[in-house]
Amino acid sequence: MQNNEKIGNFAIKSSRKMKIWKYVAITLISISLLSCGGTAQKRTEEEINTVEVACDETFRPIMEQEMRAFHAKYPEAILDTTFVSETKAIQLLLEDSFRMAITTRPLSQVEQQSILNNYRLTVESHPFAYDAIALIINKDNVDSLISVNDIRRIVTGQITEWKQIPNAQTKGKIELVFDDENSSTVRFARDSICEGAELKGNLKTAKSNPNVITYVQQTRNAIGIIGVDWIRNFKDTTNLSFDDRVRVMRVSNSSIAEESNSFQPVQYYIATGDYPLIRRLYISSTEPYIQALNRNFYHYLTDTEGQLIITKSSQLLPIVPVHVKQVDIK
Repeated sequence: MQNNEKIGNFAIKSSRKMKIWKYVAITLISISLLSCGGTAQKRTEEEINTVEVACDETFRPIMEQEMRAFHAKYPEAILDTTFVSETKAIQLLLEDSFRMAITTRPLSQVEQQSILNNYRLTVESHPFAYDAIALIINKDNVDSLISVNDIRRIVTGQITEWKQIPNAQTKGKIELVFDDENSSTVRFARDSICEGAELKGNLKTAKSNPNVITYVQQTRNAIGIIGVDWIRNFKDTTNLSFDDRVRVMRVSNSSIAEESNSFQPVQYYIATGDYPLIRRLYISSTEPYIQALNRNFYHYLTDTEGQLIITKSSQLLPIVPVHVKQVDIK
């Protein structure tokens, strides 16, 4: 005969009671496993101190500065950074090869669900800067004004020669140069400038951003499309000038580009919205461990210290509100 235990107005048989406690124990263990990213193994000190980032190569200049500053603050940090195309950076995050990625878009719902299904990890994404796409030309090219509409017609193959651009003096075919076919810059040209249309025309890929600069430097009829931070003038602490090996075009939202309505991608015109080719920069993380330095770096980029480095040491614009003041220089 089984013993019964009285609880309030209910009697529970001891055998049923054991089953209930067994179920509760299994549930608690499952919750514990999920909270640790699907594993009960304790992470080593080296794993906790490793900051692993798959970064879009477009943003190598600013990310190397952010990494140096972060390491100075956390000397125990082990920096594991790979600079690849945006497509590859997202792939590495999807494969759980890296726990953080720097890209120009957050992960889609399908991508987030894939990570959750495969690794029981959730994705956090946060914008931390604004980037501008710069158009660079050879120093001997005098045609430095261009409209967004003309850019669209060039990358879709409707304009193939310089003489087709209003008021242009340069002659010959336009050579349009990107960094890599899988880069965020190519995706921006396709999705934002072309509004989803296929890229056509005399297009080339130089395999890297430094190669884009070199190609334009050596090719009079070329237009290079590049992340603005690659052409920063490191000697100019005001961030108002660019690499003097090339010329940076002024871009207009008007139908015809003129001096009065065309702007270069300096921080001020990015902040005011006068420069039209702008995109957000995101950090995405799947790191589940609160004590891991991966999480520290995630928050470092969006907090005061990381944002200050963006402001002072890059052509990018921080995500925090920027106050523009007029000053008189005497």
